[in-house]
Amino acid sequence: MLDIERKRDIIKLQTISIQGGTMLKSKRKEIILSRLEQNKSVTLDELTSILETSESTVRRDLDELESEGFLKRVHGGAELPYSLGQELSNQEKSIKNVQKKLDIARQTAKLIAKQDVIFIDAGTTTELLIDFLPHEQLTVVTNSIHHAAKLVDRGIKTIIIGGAVKRSTDASIGQVAINQIRQITVDKAFLGMNGIDEVYLTTPDLEEAAIKEAIINNSQQTFVLMDSSKIGQVTFAKVKEINDINLVTNKTDSELMTIIKEKMKVIQV
Repeated sequence: MLDIERKRDIIKLQTISIQGGTMLKSKRKEIILSRLEQNKSVTLDELTSILETSESTVRRDLDELESEGFLKRVHGGAELPYSLGQELSNQEKSIKNVQKKLDIARQTAKLIAKQDVIFIDAGTTTELLIDFLPHEQLTVVTNSIHHAAKLVDRGIKTIIIGGAVKRSTDASIGQVAINQIRQITVDKAFLGMNGIDEVYLTTPDLEEAAIKEAIINNSQQTFVLMDSSKIGQVTFAKVKEINDINLVTNKTDSELMTIIKEKMKVIQV
């Protein structure tokens, strides 16, 4: 994939003036890419203000840039594209869509009953769930060292899955972890995912995908915690078909969400 500087050079060759406007299309595109390079994502409101043009014009610019492979359109704006196998670190993920993740975590905690044995996956949204857990007679299994320490601090009975630890996500992975998961059954599993489409849940890493699949196979109920920015995203490794799995996400209206709701239970907050 071409880097941002190379993309800017290409755009400068595509100079087209706006009818009745004062800024060249090439200049608008250059500004959009510059904002993306700085912030990783942009909103329609932000761009209409900066570019001093209409929302419809910005939408057309974003659509063109997406078709050229320069960005990815998301609800209300755009973000930098990433490769199917690329994954942000937990630290990078933790600063994205914080309020949406808090709302999802708060609602998810209401699904947990006293004396439940649950699994909490490594991840930033699942970490927020810990703050809302009812601690009475609850047992939590996790594959995250960070989550385990936080659970113990809260006085919650905690079981940690062993194995090799993936540095970027703090998740236990590998055959040792899978073997341990196969020896248990939990009432409810709460998992993070990087993408969902009309058929599959996906994540960038094959080893993490194997862990998530093992948990789904060994839980009575599975809930995927995912903010709406991941709806329609597809990453490298398929985890499981979406049938018989529950999704907890924030409210969003899209044709894809309508299809997803036909195949799985969706809780929107």
